[in-house]
Amino acid sequence: MRQKKLRQQEITSKYNSFAKYYNFAELFMSLLIGRYRKELLRGVKGKVLEVGIGTGANLRYYSDDCEITGVDLSKEMLKMSRFKADKFGRKVKLIMGNAEKLPFKKRGFDFVVDTLCLCTYPNPIKALKEMKRVCKRNGKILLLEHGISDNKFVAKMQGEREERHYQRVGCSLLRDHFELAKKAGLKIIRRERKLFGIIYLIKSMP
Repeated sequence: MRQKKLRQQEITSKYNSFAKYYNFAELFMSLLIGRYRKELLRGVKGKVLEVGIGTGANLRYYSDDCEITGVDLSKEMLKMSRFKADKFGRKVKLIMGNAEKLPFKKRGFDFVVDTLCLCTYPNPIKALKEMKRVCKRNGKILLLEHGISDNKFVAKMQGEREERHYQRVGCSLLRDHFELAKKAGLKIIRRERKLFGIIYLIKSMP
């Protein structure tokens, strides 16, 4: 049975509706992947664009050498991100925008970051190509995502949950982010799997 694909408007509506509860989920997630966020963002500096900044879970891990711009389609998520920015004393420019059509000129950022969002974009390859477009030629695109495991048993469980999970929260469990990055034309310089092959850590260049 083919999965019914949600429109971007439907996905945004879902995240607006449970934004205020998202921090509780992130408390659990931080126990699992907080160290991977920290590892991904180590050494990041200069002009940084975080795509799908959400509630600002990454803000605590950026250095003071970063000029951060965050973009998200959810107004309610951006409100939570503003709260986090104030909490951690970060100067962050927050903009409502679509990852598949970023409101920025070409080659404007030293680093482009996306964490746990490629699973939600209706067209993740288009979103990655947009990240490539706005990243400087010698810049880096950093991704921390969850997707299909390379463990057959885990992948089977993910497949069994996929339809219900996707329709409930607009998030796919089955995307292969190494393949998506390759199809988008990114030059992968480092790739790793974590947590039974579910977590993908990718460092790349445009």
